[in-house]
Amino acid sequence: MLNVVMRIRLLALACLASSFASAQTVTGVYNRDTAEPFKLKDVKVESTVVGPMVRTSTLLTFENPYKKLTEASMNFAMPESGALGGFAYYYGDEYVKGRLMDKAKAWFIYTAITSRDRDPGIMEQVSPTEYHCQIYPLKKGHDLRVRLWTVSMLEPNGDKMKLPKPDVSGLDSEKKPTWSVRTVRSGPAVKEGDGYQVPGATGPIHAVAQRFKDGRVYVAGLVRAPESENTGTVVQKAYFEAPDGKRGADVTERVRELVQRDHRVDVGSEMLGDDLLPDVRGRLVVEFREGGKPETLRVEDGDIWRPSMEYPDGGVTFAGLRQAKTVTMDSQTVAFSGWMTQRQAKKELALRIGGTRMTFRPETISRGGDAARIWAQQMLAQEFWESNKDVLRFSLKYGVPSNATALLAVPEAEMRLFRAKEREWKKAEAKRRRDELAAERQGRNWSGDENQNWRDSGGGDPEIRVTIPGAKSVDALLPDRRVIALKPDGDIWGGNFEIPASAPEGTYRVRILAQMADGTSFAKEWTYNVDRTAPVGKAEFLTEAGRRILEVKAEAGLREVVAYGPNGERWPLKEEKPGVYRVEIPAGTNGRLTIVLKDSAGNKGELICSPSR
Repeated sequence: MLNVVMRIRLLALACLASSFASAQTVTGVYNRDTAEPFKLKDVKVESTVVGPMVRTSTLLTFENPYKKLTEASMNFAMPESGALGGFAYYYGDEYVKGRLMDKAKAWFIYTAITSRDRDPGIMEQVSPTEYHCQIYPLKKGHDLRVRLWTVSMLEPNGDKMKLPKPDVSGLDSEKKPTWSVRTVRSGPAVKEGDGYQVPGATGPIHAVAQRFKDGRVYVAGLVRAPESENTGTVVQKAYFEAPDGKRGADVTERVRELVQRDHRVDVGSEMLGDDLLPDVRGRLVVEFREGGKPETLRVEDGDIWRPSMEYPDGGVTFAGLRQAKTVTMDSQTVAFSGWMTQRQAKKELALRIGGTRMTFRPETISRGGDAARIWAQQMLAQEFWESNKDVLRFSLKYGVPSNATALLAVPEAEMRLFRAKEREWKKAEAKRRRDELAAERQGRNWSGDENQNWRDSGGGDPEIRVTIPGAKSVDALLPDRRVIALKPDGDIWGGNFEIPASAPEGTYRVRILAQMADGTSFAKEWTYNVDRTAPVGKAEFLTEAGRRILEVKAEAGLREVVAYGPNGERWPLKEEKPGVYRVEIPAGTNGRLTIVLKDSAGNKGELICSPSR
C-alpha cells in the first residue's frame, strides 16, 4: 500500500490540473454521422453534499432538429477524485436507465438492436476520467435528454470547500445550469457567484464511513496538511491594483485555477479575463502562504509569477485503513479513501502527512455505495491488474465503469425481444456450424495420393483418409476396439469416428485392414493426436520505420492468429518465420486488442495487448 500512496509526491504536478475538473465536463455532443453539434437547451443539476462527498445528478437537454434516424455521441470527463455512478436517457418520454455489464456483451447487444433501428444507448470508459456515449436512434420530434450521476469530493477553496460544478462551456452555449443543492452531515451551502461553497471542516481531517453491501466499512475523506508541513503556495487573495494604489477587480478564483492548472500566472494575459470590473490594471497583488508563512507579492503587468509547488516529504500514510488510495487536490489538501472491517470501525484511525501524525474517527453515515465507489474508482485507476476478468468482476461488484465494462441502456421490452432473438441465433448458429462441418467433410478432395487426415483435434469426429490402390474393402480398427468400414472414392478410402469427450490427451493408433482384389490382405497404422491445450504466446507492439507492428511469438504452425480491435476491427497475422506472427496496425488505433490464437486442433487461446500512446 505504501508504494502506491507514495505516488502522491511524484504525481502531484500532473494530478493538479485534472483533479480540479468540474463534476462532469461535457466536451462534445454531436451527430455521429455529420459531426454537427447538438444545441444545448437546458441543464438541470441536483447536488447533495454528504460530509466531504458530493453526489451530482445532471440532466442535459439538447435540441433534435433531424427528421431522419440519427445517432448521437457524447464525450465527457470526470474529476480524478470522482466516480461515475450511472447514466440514462429518454426515448421520447420513456426513461431508459443504463445497466453495467461486460463491455463485449454490451456492444454486441447495442449493435444487434441498432441494426433493427431500435433505441439503445451505450456508455464506455475511454480513460480513467473520460467517457464516451452513443444513442441510436433519437426519436424524431423529441429532444435528446441524457442524465449523468457522479460522486466526487468537495474541492478546497481557501478556508472553504467548493462544490464541483458540471461544465458545459465547451458546448458553445450561453446556457447556465439550474442548480439546486442540499447538504447532509455538512454545513449549509452558500451561493457565491455562479457556484456553491460550504464551510471547511473544523479540523484538518473531514471523513465519513459508510457500510457497503459486502459488509466492509468504506471511508472517504479529505486531509489538509498543517501549515508547518505545507511548503507549497496557497493563494488567499488576488486582485488588480493601479499604480496610484486604487484597487481593481478581485481575481482570486482565476489565479488559484492558474496556479493549480498551469503552475504559473501570466499577468496581463487573456487568461485573467478581459471582462474585469472595475477595469483597473497595472499590476497583480497576490496574498498567499508559502511554507506556512504569509506573504504579499506585486507582479507587474507583462511579468510571470511561478509559485512554489513543493509538497510535504513522505506523502500520506495510514494506520488502520486498508488499501488506502489518495488523490492530490491542491498543495495543501489530499483526498483519500480505503476500507476497514466492522470491528475496526469502532476504533480510531491514524494518518501521517510529512512529519505530522493525526488521529481521527470518521463520521458514520447511512449504508450505501458512495464511499465504496470512490475507493473502487481509485483502485481501478492506480492498481496494476493481472487479468481482464479480475477487472470485470471488481467493476461489476462496485458498480464503477472500467475498461472491461460498459453501461447499456435498453428499454425492457427491447431487451426481452433481444433475448428471444439471441436464443434463436444461438440455435441457428449451432445448426449452421454442424452443416458446415458436414459439408467440409463431404467436400474434401479425396483425389491424389496425399494423405489428408485431420491428425490433430480436441475431440469430435476426425476423418480417416488412406490411399490403397486395388483394395476390395477397407476397415479401421479403433483404439476402443470398435471396427468401422471405410468408403471408397477411387483409390482413396475414408470415414469418420467419434473421439469421446473424456479421452485423455495423447497419441492414438488406428489400425487399417484392407482386403485386396487379388485375395491378399494389407495392414497399415494411422496415428491420431488428441490435443485440448490452448496455445499460448506473448504479444507486443514494435515501431518500424514509423509503422506500428503487432508481433506475437507462439508455437509454430498455428492455423490462425487474428487481432481484434476495440470496435470490431479484424487483422489476421502472418507467420513470417516459425513461431513469429506479425501484422501492421493502422495509426490512430487505441484501446485494447484481443489476439486469438487457434491451433490445428481447434483450441483457442487469447492474448491482450494495447498500443502505446
